[in-house]
Amino acid sequence: MTAVPEHGSRVLLRRRDKAAVVGRSLLLQAVWNLRTMQSVGFCFALLPVLGRKRTDTDGRRAFLERHLGFFNTNPVLASYALGATARAELKASADGVREACEVKRALAGPLGMAGDSLFWATLRPFAGFLGVLAALAAKPWAAALFVVVYNVPHLALRVRGVLAGLEKGAGAVKEILGPRMRAAVTALRCTCAFVAGAVVALSLKKGPGMPAALVLAGVVFVGSFLALRVRVPVSAVGAAAIALGAAITMSGLLGG
Repeated sequence: MTAVPEHGSRVLLRRRDKAAVVGRSLLLQAVWNLRTMQSVGFCFALLPVLGRKRTDTDGRRAFLERHLGFFNTNPVLASYALGATARAELKASADGVREACEVKRALAGPLGMAGDSLFWATLRPFAGFLGVLAALAAKPWAAALFVVVYNVPHLALRVRGVLAGLEKGAGAVKEILGPRMRAAVTALRCTCAFVAGAVVALSLKKGPGMPAALVLAGVVFVGSFLALRVRVPVSAVGAAAIALGAAITMSGLLGG
Protein backbone atom coordinates (compact mmCIF):
# COMPACT_ATOMS: atom_id res chain seq x y z
CA MET A 1 0.00 0.00 0.00
CA THR A 2 1.42 3.38 -1.03
CA ALA A 3 2.07 5.73 1.87
CA VAL A 4 0.02 8.91 1.96
CA PRO A 5 2.35 11.94 2.10
CA GLU A 6 1.77 14.22 5.07
CA HIS A 7 2.86 17.70 6.11
CA GLY A 8 2.67 18.05 9.88
CA SER A 9 -0.83 16.90 10.76
CA ARG A 10 -2.18 17.46 7.24
CA VAL A 11 -2.36 15.03 4.33
CA LEU A 12 -0.98 16.46 1.09
CA LEU A 13 -2.74 16.31 -2.26
CA ARG A 14 -0.86 15.22 -5.34
CA ARG A 15 -0.84 17.42 -8.43
CA ARG A 16 -3.23 15.13 -10.23
CA ASP A 17 -5.63 15.32 -7.29
CA LYS A 18 -5.56 19.11 -7.42
CA ALA A 19 -6.15 18.99 -11.17
CA ALA A 20 -9.06 16.62 -10.57
CA VAL A 21 -10.68 19.02 -8.09
CA VAL A 22 -10.32 21.90 -10.56
CA GLY A 23 -11.71 19.85 -13.44
CA ARG A 24 -14.64 18.55 -11.40
CA SER A 25 -15.48 22.10 -10.28
CA LEU A 26 -16.63 22.78 -13.86
CA LEU A 27 -19.52 20.40 -13.15
CA LEU A 28 -20.55 22.19 -9.97
CA GLN A 29 -24.05 22.91 -11.25
CA ALA A 30 -24.56 19.75 -13.30
CA VAL A 31 -26.97 18.31 -10.71
CA TRP A 32 -28.28 21.64 -9.39
CA ASN A 33 -31.57 21.26 -7.54
CA LEU A 34 -33.94 23.42 -5.51
CA ARG A 35 -33.36 21.61 -2.22
CA THR A 36 -29.56 21.53 -1.88
CA MET A 37 -28.61 23.55 -5.01
CA GLN A 38 -24.89 23.00 -5.76
CA SER A 39 -24.21 20.42 -3.05
CA VAL A 40 -23.92 17.37 -5.34
CA GLY A 41 -21.43 19.12 -7.61
CA PHE A 42 -19.47 20.42 -4.62
CA CYS A 43 -19.24 16.97 -3.07
CA PHE A 44 -18.28 15.45 -6.43
CA ALA A 45 -15.44 17.96 -6.78
CA LEU A 46 -14.13 17.01 -3.32
CA LEU A 47 -14.03 13.25 -3.93
CA PRO A 48 -10.29 13.29 -4.81
CA VAL A 49 -9.76 14.63 -1.28
CA LEU A 50 -11.74 11.76 0.18
CA GLY A 51 -9.54 9.37 -1.77
CA ARG A 52 -6.45 10.69 0.03
CA LYS A 53 -7.86 10.48 3.55
CA ARG A 54 -7.17 7.47 5.75
CA THR A 55 -10.76 6.74 6.73
CA ASP A 56 -13.07 3.78 7.15
CA THR A 57 -16.54 3.22 5.73
CA ASP A 58 -18.21 5.28 8.46
CA GLY A 59 -15.77 8.11 7.85
CA ARG A 60 -16.50 8.09 4.14
CA ARG A 61 -20.24 8.08 4.80
CA ALA A 62 -19.86 11.05 7.16
CA PHE A 63 -17.80 12.91 4.55
CA LEU A 64 -20.52 12.48 1.93
CA GLU A 65 -23.29 13.45 4.34
CA ARG A 66 -21.71 16.73 5.40
CA HIS A 67 -20.91 17.78 1.83
CA LEU A 68 -24.25 16.80 0.34
CA GLY A 69 -25.96 19.38 2.54
CA PHE A 70 -27.13 22.74 1.22
CA PHE A 71 -24.51 24.82 -0.60
CA ASN A 72 -24.87 27.67 -3.06
CA THR A 73 -22.53 30.42 -4.23
CA ASN A 74 -21.14 31.89 -7.44
CA PRO A 75 -20.00 28.85 -9.49
CA VAL A 76 -16.68 30.42 -10.48
CA LEU A 77 -15.57 31.65 -7.06
CA ALA A 78 -16.80 28.42 -5.48
CA SER A 79 -13.25 27.30 -6.25
CA TYR A 80 -12.03 29.24 -3.19
CA ALA A 81 -14.53 27.44 -0.96
CA LEU A 82 -13.50 24.12 -2.52
CA GLY A 83 -9.80 24.74 -1.85
CA ALA A 84 -10.32 25.96 1.72
CA THR A 85 -12.72 23.11 2.53
CA ALA A 86 -10.31 20.57 1.06
CA ARG A 87 -7.48 21.97 3.19
CA ALA A 88 -9.58 21.58 6.34
CA GLU A 89 -10.67 18.06 5.40
CA LEU A 90 -7.07 16.99 4.94
CA LYS A 91 -6.26 17.69 8.57
CA ALA A 92 -5.82 14.50 10.56
CA SER A 93 -7.61 15.81 13.67
CA ALA A 94 -11.34 16.10 14.34
CA ASP A 95 -10.92 19.87 14.23
CA GLY A 96 -10.54 19.57 10.47
CA VAL A 97 -14.08 18.24 10.07
CA ARG A 98 -15.55 21.08 12.11
CA GLU A 99 -13.45 23.65 10.29
CA ALA A 100 -14.49 22.25 6.89
CA CYS A 101 -18.18 22.76 7.71
CA GLU A 102 -17.61 26.24 9.12
CA VAL A 103 -15.43 27.41 6.23
CA LYS A 104 -17.84 26.15 3.61
CA ARG A 105 -20.79 27.85 5.28
CA ALA A 106 -18.96 31.13 5.98
CA LEU A 107 -17.55 31.62 2.49
CA ALA A 108 -20.68 30.87 0.45
CA GLY A 109 -22.34 34.26 0.94
CA PRO A 110 -19.37 36.62 0.40
CA LEU A 111 -18.12 34.64 -2.60
CA GLY A 112 -21.61 34.62 -4.09
CA MET A 113 -21.95 38.40 -3.88
CA ALA A 114 -18.43 39.08 -5.13
CA GLY A 115 -18.69 36.57 -7.96
CA ASP A 116 -22.09 37.75 -9.18
CA SER A 117 -20.85 41.35 -9.21
CA LEU A 118 -17.64 40.47 -11.04
CA PHE A 119 -18.90 37.92 -13.57
CA TRP A 120 -22.63 38.36 -14.14
CA ALA A 121 -22.89 42.15 -13.73
CA THR A 122 -19.50 43.21 -15.11
CA LEU A 123 -17.33 40.76 -17.06
CA ARG A 124 -20.08 39.04 -19.05
CA PRO A 125 -21.67 42.26 -20.39
CA PHE A 126 -18.19 43.68 -21.03
CA ALA A 127 -17.22 40.63 -23.10
CA GLY A 128 -20.57 40.77 -24.89
CA PHE A 129 -20.17 44.44 -25.82
CA LEU A 130 -16.67 43.76 -27.11
CA GLY A 131 -18.04 40.96 -29.27
CA VAL A 132 -20.76 43.24 -30.65
CA LEU A 133 -18.18 45.96 -31.32
CA ALA A 134 -16.07 43.49 -33.30
CA ALA A 135 -19.16 42.31 -35.18
CA LEU A 136 -20.00 45.91 -36.14
CA ALA A 137 -16.48 46.14 -37.55
CA ALA A 138 -17.25 42.98 -39.60
CA LYS A 139 -14.57 40.91 -37.86
CA PRO A 140 -15.03 37.15 -38.35
CA TRP A 141 -13.61 36.45 -34.89
CA ALA A 142 -16.23 38.51 -33.03
CA ALA A 143 -17.84 35.52 -31.32
CA ALA A 144 -14.45 34.07 -30.42
CA LEU A 145 -13.50 37.40 -28.82
CA PHE A 146 -16.49 37.16 -26.48
CA VAL A 147 -15.60 33.59 -25.50
CA VAL A 148 -11.92 34.38 -24.88
CA VAL A 149 -12.44 37.63 -22.95
CA TYR A 150 -14.90 35.95 -20.61
CA ASN A 151 -13.25 32.57 -20.19
CA VAL A 152 -9.63 33.56 -19.61
CA PRO A 153 -10.32 35.18 -16.20
CA HIS A 154 -13.10 32.67 -15.54
CA LEU A 155 -10.86 29.64 -15.94
CA ALA A 156 -7.91 31.35 -14.27
CA LEU A 157 -9.95 31.94 -11.11
CA ARG A 158 -11.26 28.37 -11.19
CA VAL A 159 -7.67 27.17 -10.91
CA ARG A 160 -6.38 29.93 -8.65
CA GLY A 161 -9.21 29.53 -6.16
CA VAL A 162 -8.56 25.85 -5.54
CA LEU A 163 -4.79 26.28 -5.24
CA ALA A 164 -5.01 29.37 -3.02
CA GLY A 165 -7.61 27.73 -0.79
CA LEU A 166 -5.42 24.66 -0.35
CA GLU A 167 -2.45 26.85 0.50
CA LYS A 168 -4.02 29.52 2.72
CA GLY A 169 -7.42 28.19 3.75
CA ALA A 170 -10.21 30.71 4.28
CA GLY A 171 -7.64 33.53 4.25
CA ALA A 172 -7.26 33.06 0.48
CA VAL A 173 -10.50 34.94 -0.17
CA LYS A 174 -8.78 38.20 0.82
CA GLU A 175 -7.34 38.34 -2.67
CA ILE A 176 -10.79 38.27 -4.25
CA LEU A 177 -12.70 40.27 -1.61
CA GLY A 178 -10.02 42.91 -0.94
CA PRO A 179 -9.78 46.56 -2.07
CA ARG A 180 -7.65 45.76 -5.12
CA MET A 181 -10.33 43.51 -6.58
CA ARG A 182 -13.03 46.09 -5.82
CA ALA A 183 -10.97 48.73 -7.62
CA ALA A 184 -10.49 46.39 -10.58
CA VAL A 185 -14.24 45.72 -10.79
CA THR A 186 -14.98 49.46 -10.71
CA ALA A 187 -12.45 50.09 -13.49
CA LEU A 188 -13.92 47.26 -15.56
CA ARG A 189 -17.43 48.67 -15.10
CA CYS A 190 -16.24 52.07 -16.30
CA THR A 191 -14.65 50.43 -19.33
CA CYS A 192 -17.84 48.47 -19.94
CA ALA A 193 -19.82 51.73 -19.93
CA PHE A 194 -17.37 53.14 -22.48
CA VAL A 195 -17.70 50.11 -24.73
CA ALA A 196 -21.49 50.30 -24.42
CA GLY A 197 -21.39 53.92 -25.60
CA ALA A 198 -19.10 52.94 -28.46
CA VAL A 199 -21.44 50.15 -29.53
CA VAL A 200 -24.42 52.52 -29.63
CA ALA A 201 -22.48 55.21 -31.44
CA LEU A 202 -20.94 52.91 -34.04
CA SER A 203 -24.20 51.09 -34.69
CA LEU A 204 -25.89 54.40 -35.55
CA LYS A 205 -23.00 56.25 -37.10
CA LYS A 206 -21.16 54.70 -40.02
CA GLY A 207 -19.03 56.05 -42.79
CA PRO A 208 -17.63 59.61 -42.58
CA GLY A 209 -19.09 60.20 -39.14
CA MET A 210 -17.13 57.37 -37.51
CA PRO A 211 -14.49 59.59 -35.80
CA ALA A 212 -17.24 61.80 -34.39
CA ALA A 213 -18.97 58.72 -33.06
CA LEU A 214 -15.81 57.72 -31.25
CA VAL A 215 -15.68 61.17 -29.68
CA LEU A 216 -19.25 60.62 -28.52
CA ALA A 217 -18.26 57.28 -27.00
CA GLY A 218 -15.46 59.02 -25.13
CA VAL A 219 -17.89 61.59 -23.75
CA VAL A 220 -20.19 58.80 -22.61
CA PHE A 221 -17.24 57.06 -20.94
CA VAL A 222 -16.23 60.18 -18.98
CA GLY A 223 -19.79 60.74 -17.84
CA SER A 224 -20.15 57.10 -16.85
CA PHE A 225 -16.90 57.17 -14.88
CA LEU A 226 -18.02 60.25 -12.94
CA ALA A 227 -21.37 58.63 -12.26
CA LEU A 228 -19.71 55.52 -10.90
CA ARG A 229 -17.48 57.61 -8.65
CA VAL A 230 -20.57 58.93 -6.87
CA ARG A 231 -22.01 55.41 -6.60
CA VAL A 232 -24.81 55.66 -9.15
CA PRO A 233 -26.06 52.13 -9.97
CA VAL A 234 -24.29 50.62 -12.97
CA SER A 235 -27.63 49.77 -14.61
CA ALA A 236 -28.57 53.46 -14.50
CA VAL A 237 -25.17 54.39 -15.95
CA GLY A 238 -25.64 51.94 -18.82
CA ALA A 239 -29.16 53.19 -19.56
CA ALA A 240 -27.97 56.80 -19.50
CA ALA A 241 -25.04 55.98 -21.79
CA ILE A 242 -27.29 54.32 -24.36
CA ALA A 243 -29.89 57.09 -24.21
CA LEU A 244 -27.26 59.84 -24.48
CA GLY A 245 -25.44 58.12 -27.33
CA ALA A 246 -28.63 57.57 -29.30
CA ALA A 247 -29.98 61.07 -28.71
CA ILE A 248 -26.80 62.95 -29.63
CA THR A 249 -25.98 60.77 -32.61
CA MET A 250 -29.46 60.87 -34.13
CA SER A 251 -29.73 64.64 -33.55
CA GLY A 252 -26.89 65.24 -35.97
CA LEU A 253 -25.00 67.44 -33.53
CA LEU A 254 -21.80 65.61 -34.31
CA GLY A 255 -22.19 66.03 -38.04
CA GLY A 256 -21.50 63.38 -40.66
